[in-house]
Amino acid sequence: MTKAPENKAVFPNAVVHVPSVEYKFWMDPAIDRLAEGRRPLAKRVQEMFPLMKDKVQVFEGDKEIVPGIRPINSHGHTPGHTSFHVSSGQDQLIVLGDVTNIPALFARNPGWHAVFDQDAPQAEATRRQLLDRAVADKAMVTGYHFPFPAAGRIVKDGQGYAFTLA
Repeated sequence: MTKAPENKAVFPNAVVHVPSVEYKFWMDPAIDRLAEGRRPLAKRVQEMFPLMKDKVQVFEGDKEIVPGIRPINSHGHTPGHTSFHVSSGQDQLIVLGDVTNIPALFARNPGWHAVFDQDAPQAEATRRQLLDRAVADKAMVTGYHFPFPAAGRIVKDGQGYAFTLA
């Protein structure tokens, strides 16, 4: 969506798939329960989702939401934060979202807690679990704040992990 006051769809044919827990979290009218810095984002989401109507599809569980894309519970950053496993034949990519935020910091130091994680202990447990999975599966990974070109692999590095370009 473009910024207010226009609020026009940038990709009018796109469908937004949202986990039900995440949808409920952001759409809760009691946004004052959030840290002050998160309230404008919640307000924006609450303004946008109703405008998008049939373009927002709320889902439950971990079943494939479209061919080749399966959600992975990665709660902690937010109550319904979700990563995605994307596959095509033998190729696979894990879209970590905000699991590691900045990999140079949070992959290398998986025990560090970011101030914007809603449940820091859960975020850390999720981070360790998904990074271990990426290492074991030798899967490509990407995330929302990864450096260009933003796709690579996770390798074990001492007590932490490292993001390496593929």
